[in-house]
Amino acid sequence: MKSFMRKLIMVVSLTALSSMALADTPPSLEVPDTHSIESKGKVTLYRVQVQGLEFGRLNERVDAEVLVTLDSKPDMVFTLRMHEDSPPVNKIIADTLREAYINDTPITLYHQIAPLNRKNVKIHMVQFDS
Repeated sequence: MKSFMRKLIMVVSLTALSSMALADTPPSLEVPDTHSIESKGKVTLYRVQVQGLEFGRLNERVDAEVLVTLDSKPDMVFTLRMHEDSPPVNKIIADTLREAYINDTPITLYHQIAPLNRKNVKIHMVQFDS
């Protein structure tokens, strides 16, 4: 009986965990997650700077190593941290942005929803467009 109860608890736990893990997953590739908005365009600036060199003023100060602007939103700066504790995917995102800049390829950036009047936002995802 104990063995049955352990297995039942394990199945219920795994079922609950799997449904929680998918809560923010978009239903398709055409729909972004609920924590991002998209900006489309071509990369007009691709800047890489040393760690610790912040960008922006006062409440817009950002600690990031990759800074990008798009032709469609020239007043916005999209940022990406490349710190030791940053997710490994950030390197792939940075390489993708660099390739888009070099090849003048349109992209879609999914980024944080900016508070009112904020012009520096964090990049969540990037994809090539046709």
